[in-house]
Amino acid sequence: MTCRVVAFLLSAGLAADLALHLFEPRLALTWSYAHLGRRAGLPWLALGLLALLPAATAWAWRRPGAHRPIGGLSGWWIGIAAALMAVVLAVGLRWPAPLIAIDPWMLVQSVADGHGQNGRWYLLLWTYEHLAALLRPVLDPARFIRTISSLLATVALLALAGAARRLGRTRGEATAITLLAWSAFGTLQLAFGYLDVYPLALAATALYLWTGLGAIQGDTHPAWPLAIAALGPFFYIGLVLLAPSALVIAREAVRRPAGWRRLAAGGALALAAAGAATLPGFGRPFAWSEVWARAVADSSWQLGLSPTSSLLPLDFMLSATHAREVLHTFILVDGVGVLLVLVCGGWLVARSRGRGCDPLAAFLALMVLPWVAYVVAMDPLFGAFADWDLFSYGAAATSLLGAYTFVHWGRECPRAFGLLLGVALAAAGVHLLARLNALNVDLQHHLLESPYHVQ
Repeated sequence: MTCRVVAFLLSAGLAADLALHLFEPRLALTWSYAHLGRRAGLPWLALGLLALLPAATAWAWRRPGAHRPIGGLSGWWIGIAAALMAVVLAVGLRWPAPLIAIDPWMLVQSVADGHGQNGRWYLLLWTYEHLAALLRPVLDPARFIRTISSLLATVALLALAGAARRLGRTRGEATAITLLAWSAFGTLQLAFGYLDVYPLALAATALYLWTGLGAIQGDTHPAWPLAIAALGPFFYIGLVLLAPSALVIAREAVRRPAGWRRLAAGGALALAAAGAATLPGFGRPFAWSEVWARAVADSSWQLGLSPTSSLLPLDFMLSATHAREVLHTFILVDGVGVLLVLVCGGWLVARSRGRGCDPLAAFLALMVLPWVAYVVAMDPLFGAFADWDLFSYGAAATSLLGAYTFVHWGRECPRAFGLLLGVALAAAGVHLLARLNALNVDLQHHLLESPYHVQ
Protein backbone atom coordinates (compact mmCIF):
# COMPACT_ATOMS: atom_id res chain seq x y z
CA MET A 1 0.00 0.00 0.00
CA THR A 2 1.27 3.46 -0.87
CA CYS A 3 1.32 6.47 1.44
CA ARG A 4 -1.77 7.87 -0.22
CA VAL A 5 -3.76 4.65 0.16
CA VAL A 6 -2.95 4.36 3.87
CA ALA A 7 -3.67 8.06 4.43
CA PHE A 8 -7.01 7.70 2.68
CA LEU A 9 -8.01 4.61 4.68
CA LEU A 10 -7.02 6.25 7.96
CA SER A 11 -8.85 9.45 7.06
CA ALA A 12 -12.00 7.53 6.11
CA GLY A 13 -11.93 5.42 9.26
CA LEU A 14 -11.32 8.36 11.57
CA ALA A 15 -14.02 10.38 9.80
CA ALA A 16 -16.52 7.55 10.31
CA ASP A 17 -15.59 7.32 13.99
CA LEU A 18 -15.99 11.06 14.44
CA ALA A 19 -19.32 11.03 12.60
CA LEU A 20 -20.68 8.39 14.98
CA HIS A 21 -19.82 10.56 17.96
CA LEU A 22 -20.83 13.94 16.55
CA PHE A 23 -24.16 12.85 15.01
CA GLU A 24 -24.99 9.95 17.38
CA PRO A 25 -27.16 8.01 14.90
CA ARG A 26 -29.72 5.66 16.44
CA LEU A 27 -28.42 2.36 15.10
CA ALA A 28 -29.10 -1.14 16.42
CA LEU A 29 -26.46 -0.57 19.13
CA THR A 30 -25.42 2.86 20.38
CA TRP A 31 -23.52 2.22 23.59
CA SER A 32 -20.02 2.46 22.14
CA TYR A 33 -20.26 6.07 20.91
CA ALA A 34 -23.10 7.83 22.80
CA HIS A 35 -23.40 10.32 24.65
CA LEU A 36 -21.58 13.37 23.45
CA GLY A 37 -24.88 15.23 23.40
CA ARG A 38 -25.65 14.75 27.09
CA ARG A 39 -24.33 18.26 27.81
CA ALA A 40 -24.60 21.32 25.62
CA GLY A 41 -20.91 22.21 25.73
CA LEU A 42 -19.45 18.81 24.85
CA PRO A 43 -20.09 18.94 21.07
CA TRP A 44 -18.40 22.34 20.96
CA LEU A 45 -15.40 20.96 22.85
CA ALA A 46 -15.31 18.06 20.40
CA LEU A 47 -15.32 20.43 17.43
CA GLY A 48 -12.61 22.47 19.12
CA LEU A 49 -10.39 19.39 19.43
CA LEU A 50 -11.00 18.57 15.79
CA ALA A 51 -10.15 22.12 14.72
CA LEU A 52 -7.05 22.59 16.87
CA LEU A 53 -5.26 19.25 17.30
CA PRO A 54 -4.49 18.43 13.64
CA ALA A 55 -2.99 21.88 13.05
CA ALA A 56 -1.09 21.75 16.36
CA THR A 57 0.42 18.31 15.76
CA ALA A 58 1.29 19.13 12.14
CA TRP A 59 3.17 22.20 13.41
CA ALA A 60 4.84 20.32 16.28
CA TRP A 61 5.95 17.51 13.99
CA ARG A 62 7.93 20.00 11.89
CA ARG A 63 9.85 21.32 14.92
CA PRO A 64 13.45 20.12 15.35
CA GLY A 65 12.75 18.92 18.88
CA ALA A 66 10.33 16.28 17.64
CA HIS A 67 13.13 14.56 15.73
CA ARG A 68 15.78 14.56 18.45
CA PRO A 69 16.81 11.19 19.88
CA ILE A 70 15.23 10.04 23.12
CA GLY A 71 17.39 11.02 26.07
CA GLY A 72 17.94 9.23 29.34
CA LEU A 73 15.69 9.51 32.36
CA SER A 74 16.49 12.32 34.76
CA GLY A 75 15.38 13.32 38.23
CA TRP A 76 12.51 15.24 36.67
CA TRP A 77 10.80 11.97 35.85
CA ILE A 78 10.39 11.14 39.53
CA GLY A 79 8.52 14.40 40.04
CA ILE A 80 6.42 13.83 36.93
CA ALA A 81 5.52 10.32 38.09
CA ALA A 82 4.58 11.59 41.55
CA ALA A 83 2.47 14.40 40.08
CA LEU A 84 0.69 11.98 37.75
CA MET A 85 -0.07 9.64 40.63
CA ALA A 86 -1.43 12.52 42.72
CA VAL A 87 -3.67 13.75 39.89
CA VAL A 88 -5.04 10.29 39.05
CA LEU A 89 -5.70 9.54 42.72
CA ALA A 90 -7.39 12.89 43.38
CA VAL A 91 -9.60 12.69 40.29
CA GLY A 92 -10.44 9.03 40.91
CA LEU A 93 -11.56 9.65 44.47
CA ARG A 94 -13.44 12.86 43.63
CA TRP A 95 -15.11 11.61 40.42
CA PRO A 96 -14.98 7.80 40.51
CA ALA A 97 -16.15 5.75 37.55
CA PRO A 98 -19.87 4.90 37.86
CA LEU A 99 -20.99 1.31 38.27
CA ILE A 100 -23.19 -0.30 35.61
CA ALA A 101 -23.13 -3.93 36.81
CA ILE A 102 -23.44 -5.66 40.17
CA ASP A 103 -20.25 -7.73 40.15
CA PRO A 104 -17.93 -5.03 41.66
CA TRP A 105 -19.85 -5.29 44.92
CA MET A 106 -18.87 -8.95 45.13
CA LEU A 107 -15.25 -7.80 45.37
CA VAL A 108 -16.15 -5.15 47.95
CA GLN A 109 -18.01 -7.69 50.08
CA SER A 110 -15.15 -10.19 49.86
CA VAL A 111 -12.63 -7.58 50.97
CA ALA A 112 -14.98 -6.43 53.75
CA ASP A 113 -15.47 -9.98 55.04
CA GLY A 114 -11.77 -10.74 54.90
CA HIS A 115 -12.20 -14.39 53.98
CA GLY A 116 -13.56 -14.39 50.45
CA GLN A 117 -12.47 -16.90 47.83
CA ASN A 118 -12.53 -16.67 44.09
CA GLY A 119 -10.25 -18.79 41.97
CA ARG A 120 -10.39 -16.38 39.04
CA TRP A 121 -8.49 -13.74 41.00
CA TYR A 122 -7.47 -15.60 44.14
CA LEU A 123 -4.10 -13.93 44.79
CA LEU A 124 -5.48 -10.46 44.11
CA LEU A 125 -8.27 -11.08 46.60
CA TRP A 126 -5.83 -12.43 49.18
CA THR A 127 -3.60 -9.36 48.76
CA TYR A 128 -6.48 -6.88 48.88
CA GLU A 129 -7.97 -8.48 51.99
CA HIS A 130 -4.70 -8.27 53.93
CA LEU A 131 -3.91 -4.71 52.83
CA ALA A 132 -7.47 -3.57 53.54
CA ALA A 133 -7.28 -5.04 57.05
CA LEU A 134 -4.22 -2.90 57.77
CA LEU A 135 -5.86 0.26 56.41
CA ARG A 136 -9.41 -0.33 57.65
CA PRO A 137 -9.30 2.38 60.33
CA VAL A 138 -8.58 4.89 57.53
CA LEU A 139 -10.30 3.47 54.44
CA ASP A 140 -13.48 1.45 54.13
CA PRO A 141 -13.31 -1.47 51.64
CA ALA A 142 -14.87 0.40 48.71
CA ARG A 143 -12.63 3.46 49.17
CA PHE A 144 -9.61 1.19 49.62
CA ILE A 145 -10.31 -0.55 46.30
CA ARG A 146 -10.82 2.75 44.49
CA THR A 147 -7.54 4.07 45.94
CA ILE A 148 -5.48 1.04 45.02
CA SER A 149 -7.11 0.94 41.58
CA SER A 150 -6.00 4.52 40.92
CA LEU A 151 -2.47 3.71 42.07
CA LEU A 152 -2.34 0.60 39.86
CA ALA A 153 -3.66 2.56 36.88
CA THR A 154 -0.93 5.16 37.42
CA VAL A 155 1.64 2.36 37.31
CA ALA A 156 0.04 1.26 34.04
CA LEU A 157 0.24 4.77 32.55
CA LEU A 158 3.91 5.08 33.50
CA ALA A 159 4.69 1.62 32.12
CA LEU A 160 2.95 2.49 28.85
CA ALA A 161 5.06 5.64 28.61
CA GLY A 162 8.13 3.48 29.22
CA ALA A 163 7.00 1.11 26.47
CA ALA A 164 6.54 4.10 24.13
CA ARG A 165 10.16 5.12 24.79
CA ARG A 166 11.24 1.66 23.67
CA LEU A 167 9.11 1.75 20.53
CA GLY A 168 9.91 5.26 19.34
CA ARG A 169 13.15 6.41 17.75
CA THR A 170 12.68 10.10 18.51
CA ARG A 171 11.09 12.25 21.19
CA GLY A 172 8.23 13.02 18.86
CA GLU A 173 7.52 9.36 18.17
CA ALA A 174 7.67 8.43 21.86
CA THR A 175 5.32 11.30 22.71
CA ALA A 176 2.88 10.32 19.95
CA ILE A 177 2.80 6.68 21.09
CA THR A 178 2.34 7.72 24.73
CA LEU A 179 -0.57 10.04 23.93
CA LEU A 180 -2.30 7.43 21.78
CA ALA A 181 -1.87 4.82 24.53
CA TRP A 182 -3.03 7.09 27.34
CA SER A 183 -6.10 8.31 25.45
CA ALA A 184 -7.52 4.82 24.88
CA PHE A 185 -10.82 4.60 26.77
CA GLY A 186 -10.09 1.10 28.07
CA THR A 187 -6.96 2.46 29.75
CA LEU A 188 -8.10 5.86 30.99
CA GLN A 189 -11.49 4.81 32.36
CA LEU A 190 -9.80 2.29 34.67
CA ALA A 191 -7.64 5.08 36.11
CA PHE A 192 -10.44 6.90 37.89
CA GLY A 193 -11.17 4.98 41.07
CA TYR A 194 -12.45 1.92 39.23
CA LEU A 195 -14.24 -0.45 41.60
CA ASP A 196 -13.18 -3.84 40.21
CA VAL A 197 -10.20 -6.09 39.54
CA TYR A 198 -9.34 -4.76 36.08
CA PRO A 199 -6.89 -1.97 37.05
CA LEU A 200 -4.62 -4.75 38.34
CA ALA A 201 -4.96 -6.57 35.01
CA LEU A 202 -4.13 -3.34 33.18
CA ALA A 203 -1.06 -2.65 35.35
CA ALA A 204 0.25 -6.21 34.93
CA THR A 205 -0.29 -6.05 31.16
CA ALA A 206 1.45 -2.67 30.85
CA LEU A 207 4.41 -3.78 32.99
CA TYR A 208 4.70 -6.95 30.92
CA LEU A 209 4.67 -4.91 27.70
CA TRP A 210 7.34 -2.54 29.00
CA THR A 211 9.67 -5.25 30.29
CA GLY A 212 8.94 -7.57 27.36
CA LEU A 213 9.92 -4.91 24.82
CA GLY A 214 13.07 -4.28 26.85
CA ALA A 215 13.92 -7.98 26.86
CA ILE A 216 13.48 -8.17 23.08
CA GLN A 217 15.82 -5.19 22.65
CA GLY A 218 18.35 -6.69 25.05
CA ASP A 219 18.01 -3.97 27.69
CA THR A 220 16.06 -6.03 30.26
CA HIS A 221 16.62 -9.53 31.60
CA PRO A 222 13.92 -11.89 30.27
CA ALA A 223 13.24 -12.99 33.85
CA TRP A 224 11.17 -9.85 34.44
CA PRO A 225 8.48 -10.30 31.75
CA LEU A 226 8.47 -14.07 32.18
CA ALA A 227 7.87 -13.71 35.92
CA ILE A 228 5.00 -11.28 35.29
CA ALA A 229 3.46 -13.68 32.77
CA ALA A 230 3.82 -16.59 35.20
CA LEU A 231 2.37 -14.75 38.22
CA GLY A 232 -0.32 -12.81 36.40
CA PRO A 233 -2.99 -15.54 36.08
CA PHE A 234 -2.91 -16.13 39.83
CA PHE A 235 -3.94 -12.50 40.35
CA TYR A 236 -6.43 -12.47 37.47
CA ILE A 237 -7.03 -15.51 35.33
CA GLY A 238 -7.45 -13.53 32.11
CA LEU A 239 -3.74 -12.67 32.23
CA VAL A 240 -3.04 -16.13 30.85
CA LEU A 241 -3.40 -14.31 27.51
CA LEU A 242 0.11 -12.92 28.06
CA ALA A 243 1.66 -16.33 27.44
CA PRO A 244 1.72 -16.54 23.60
CA SER A 245 3.79 -13.37 23.24
CA ALA A 246 6.47 -14.81 25.56
CA LEU A 247 7.54 -16.96 22.59
CA VAL A 248 8.95 -13.83 20.94
CA ILE A 249 10.87 -12.97 24.11
CA ALA A 250 12.36 -16.48 24.15
CA ARG A 251 13.17 -16.38 20.43
CA GLU A 252 15.01 -13.09 20.69
CA ALA A 253 16.80 -14.07 23.90
CA VAL A 254 18.48 -17.15 22.40
CA ARG A 255 19.82 -15.07 19.51
CA ARG A 256 22.14 -13.15 21.83
CA PRO A 257 25.37 -14.22 23.52
CA ALA A 258 24.64 -16.31 26.60
CA GLY A 259 21.01 -16.16 25.54
CA TRP A 260 20.19 -19.74 26.46
CA ARG A 261 21.63 -19.24 29.93
CA ARG A 262 19.68 -16.01 30.48
CA LEU A 263 16.49 -17.59 29.18
CA ALA A 264 16.96 -20.66 31.40
CA ALA A 265 17.50 -18.42 34.44
CA GLY A 266 14.41 -16.37 33.57
CA GLY A 267 12.33 -19.49 33.01
CA ALA A 268 13.49 -20.98 36.32
CA LEU A 269 12.57 -17.79 38.17
CA ALA A 270 9.16 -17.69 36.48
CA LEU A 271 8.55 -21.33 37.37
CA ALA A 272 9.54 -20.72 40.99
CA ALA A 273 7.28 -17.68 41.18
CA ALA A 274 4.33 -19.64 39.77
CA GLY A 275 5.00 -22.41 42.25
CA ALA A 276 5.24 -20.07 45.24
CA ALA A 277 2.04 -18.28 44.16
CA THR A 278 -0.10 -21.08 45.59
CA LEU A 279 1.43 -20.90 49.09
CA PRO A 280 -0.82 -18.14 50.53
CA GLY A 281 -4.13 -19.74 49.61
CA PHE A 282 -3.36 -23.44 49.49
CA GLY A 283 -0.53 -23.95 51.97
CA ARG A 284 1.87 -25.63 49.56
CA PRO A 285 3.77 -24.71 46.39
CA PHE A 286 2.78 -25.85 42.92
CA ALA A 287 -0.85 -26.52 43.89
CA TRP A 288 -1.86 -25.67 40.35
CA SER A 289 -4.55 -28.31 40.02
CA GLU A 290 -6.32 -26.92 43.09
CA VAL A 291 -6.11 -23.38 41.71
CA TRP A 292 -7.56 -24.55 38.40
CA ALA A 293 -10.37 -26.47 40.09
CA ARG A 294 -11.32 -23.43 42.17
CA ALA A 295 -11.16 -21.14 39.14
CA VAL A 296 -13.51 -23.45 37.22
CA ALA A 297 -15.88 -23.66 40.18
CA ASP A 298 -15.93 -19.86 40.56
CA SER A 299 -16.26 -19.01 36.88
CA SER A 300 -20.09 -19.07 36.95
CA TRP A 301 -20.04 -20.87 33.60
CA GLN A 302 -23.46 -22.35 34.28
CA LEU A 303 -25.08 -18.88 34.31
CA GLY A 304 -24.26 -17.86 30.75
CA LEU A 305 -25.65 -18.65 27.32
CA SER A 306 -23.89 -22.01 27.20
CA PRO A 307 -24.92 -24.57 29.83
CA THR A 308 -21.49 -26.23 29.75
CA SER A 309 -18.88 -23.50 29.20
CA SER A 310 -17.80 -19.94 29.94
CA LEU A 311 -17.47 -19.49 26.19
CA LEU A 312 -20.29 -18.42 23.94
CA PRO A 313 -22.27 -21.05 22.03
CA LEU A 314 -21.09 -21.35 18.44
CA ASP A 315 -24.42 -20.24 16.95
CA PHE A 316 -24.38 -17.01 19.00
CA MET A 317 -20.67 -16.49 18.33
CA LEU A 318 -21.41 -16.52 14.59
CA SER A 319 -24.52 -14.37 14.79
CA ALA A 320 -24.94 -10.83 13.45
CA THR A 321 -25.88 -9.65 16.95
CA HIS A 322 -22.55 -10.81 18.33
CA ALA A 323 -20.65 -9.34 15.39
CA ARG A 324 -22.21 -5.95 16.18
CA GLU A 325 -21.37 -6.29 19.86
CA VAL A 326 -17.74 -7.20 19.08
CA LEU A 327 -17.47 -4.18 16.79
CA HIS A 328 -18.90 -1.90 19.46
CA THR A 329 -16.57 -3.39 22.06
CA PHE A 330 -13.62 -2.49 19.84
CA ILE A 331 -14.97 1.05 19.33
CA LEU A 332 -15.60 1.53 23.05
CA VAL A 333 -12.33 0.09 24.37
CA ASP A 334 -9.93 1.52 21.77
CA GLY A 335 -11.52 2.40 18.45
CA VAL A 336 -8.58 4.51 17.26
CA GLY A 337 -6.03 1.87 18.23
CA VAL A 338 -7.91 -0.93 16.49
CA LEU A 339 -8.22 1.19 13.33
CA LEU A 340 -4.47 1.90 13.38
CA VAL A 341 -3.74 -1.81 13.86
CA LEU A 342 -5.91 -2.77 10.88
CA VAL A 343 -4.65 -0.10 8.47
CA CYS A 344 -1.04 0.57 9.49
CA GLY A 345 -0.52 -2.98 10.71
CA GLY A 346 -1.71 -4.24 7.34
CA TRP A 347 0.67 -1.80 5.64
CA LEU A 348 3.58 -3.05 7.79
CA VAL A 349 2.82 -6.71 7.02
CA ALA A 350 2.63 -6.00 3.28
CA ARG A 351 5.83 -3.96 3.40
CA SER A 352 7.75 -6.57 5.42
CA ARG A 353 7.28 -9.46 3.01
CA GLY A 354 10.69 -10.86 2.24
CA ARG A 355 12.39 -8.53 4.75
CA GLY A 356 11.99 -10.60 7.88
CA CYS A 357 9.71 -10.20 10.86
CA ASP A 358 9.86 -7.14 13.12
CA PRO A 359 10.17 -8.71 16.60
CA LEU A 360 8.61 -5.71 18.36
CA ALA A 361 5.56 -5.81 16.09
CA ALA A 362 5.37 -9.61 16.42
CA PHE A 363 5.45 -9.37 20.22
CA LEU A 364 2.66 -6.79 20.27
CA ALA A 365 0.65 -8.72 17.67
CA LEU A 366 0.80 -11.85 19.84
CA MET A 367 -0.69 -9.73 22.61
CA VAL A 368 -3.50 -8.39 20.43
CA LEU A 369 -4.52 -11.59 18.61
CA PRO A 370 -5.31 -13.64 21.78
CA TRP A 371 -7.25 -10.65 23.12
CA VAL A 372 -9.32 -10.46 19.93
CA ALA A 373 -10.07 -14.20 20.22
CA TYR A 374 -11.05 -13.58 23.85
CA VAL A 375 -13.45 -10.79 22.88
CA VAL A 376 -15.03 -13.00 20.23
CA ALA A 377 -15.33 -16.19 22.28
CA MET A 378 -15.79 -15.20 25.94
CA ASP A 379 -19.31 -14.91 27.33
CA PRO A 380 -19.77 -11.58 29.18
CA LEU A 381 -22.43 -12.59 31.70
CA PHE A 382 -23.74 -9.06 32.08
CA GLY A 383 -23.78 -8.43 28.33
CA ALA A 384 -21.16 -6.81 26.13
CA PHE A 385 -22.11 -3.33 27.33
CA ALA A 386 -22.35 -3.84 31.09
CA ASP A 387 -19.42 -6.29 31.14
CA TRP A 388 -17.23 -4.18 28.85
CA ASP A 389 -14.42 -4.06 31.42
CA LEU A 390 -13.89 -7.80 30.98
CA PHE A 391 -12.00 -6.75 27.83
CA SER A 392 -10.87 -3.26 28.87
CA TYR A 393 -7.21 -3.86 29.63
CA GLY A 394 -6.61 -5.12 26.09
CA ALA A 395 -6.40 -1.44 25.15
CA ALA A 396 -2.82 -1.42 26.44
CA ALA A 397 -1.76 -3.75 23.62
CA THR A 398 -4.01 -2.44 20.82
CA SER A 399 -2.98 1.15 21.46
CA LEU A 400 0.74 0.35 21.50
CA LEU A 401 0.62 -1.85 18.41
CA GLY A 402 -1.55 0.65 16.55
CA ALA A 403 0.66 3.58 17.53
CA TYR A 404 3.88 1.69 16.74
CA THR A 405 2.75 0.71 13.25
CA PHE A 406 1.42 4.25 12.76
CA VAL A 407 4.76 5.94 13.55
CA HIS A 408 6.51 3.26 11.49
CA TRP A 409 4.35 4.37 8.56
CA GLY A 410 5.03 7.99 9.44
CA ARG A 411 8.78 7.48 9.01
CA GLU A 412 8.21 6.75 5.33
CA CYS A 413 5.25 9.11 4.86
CA PRO A 414 6.10 12.12 7.06
CA ARG A 415 4.10 14.70 5.12
CA ALA A 416 0.73 13.24 6.12
CA PHE A 417 1.71 11.86 9.51
CA GLY A 418 1.64 15.02 11.64
CA LEU A 419 -1.83 15.99 10.45
CA LEU A 420 -3.27 12.48 10.79
CA LEU A 421 -1.77 12.14 14.27
CA GLY A 422 -3.80 15.18 15.29
CA VAL A 423 -6.96 13.74 13.77
CA ALA A 424 -6.36 10.43 15.58
CA LEU A 425 -5.83 12.20 18.91
CA ALA A 426 -8.90 14.35 18.27
CA ALA A 427 -10.98 11.21 17.59
CA ALA A 428 -9.71 9.64 20.81
CA GLY A 429 -10.45 12.85 22.71
CA VAL A 430 -13.98 13.09 21.30
CA HIS A 431 -14.59 9.51 22.35
CA LEU A 432 -13.44 10.32 25.88
CA LEU A 433 -15.74 13.34 25.98
CA ALA A 434 -18.61 11.08 24.98
CA ARG A 435 -18.00 8.05 27.21
CA LEU A 436 -15.55 8.80 30.05
CA ASN A 437 -17.41 8.36 33.36
CA ALA A 438 -20.66 8.34 31.37
CA LEU A 439 -21.45 4.66 30.88
CA ASN A 440 -24.38 5.05 33.25
CA VAL A 441 -26.06 7.61 30.95
CA ASP A 442 -29.18 6.12 29.32
CA LEU A 443 -28.30 2.87 31.08
CA GLN A 444 -31.67 1.15 30.71
CA HIS A 445 -31.77 1.76 26.96
CA HIS A 446 -28.29 0.32 26.48
CA LEU A 447 -29.12 -2.71 28.62
CA LEU A 448 -32.03 -3.38 26.29
CA GLU A 449 -29.62 -3.13 23.34
CA SER A 450 -27.13 -5.46 25.00
CA PRO A 451 -28.98 -7.45 27.69
CA TYR A 452 -27.57 -9.62 30.45
CA HIS A 453 -26.65 -13.18 29.47
CA VAL A 454 -27.33 -14.50 32.97
CA GLN A 455 -29.97 -17.16 32.80
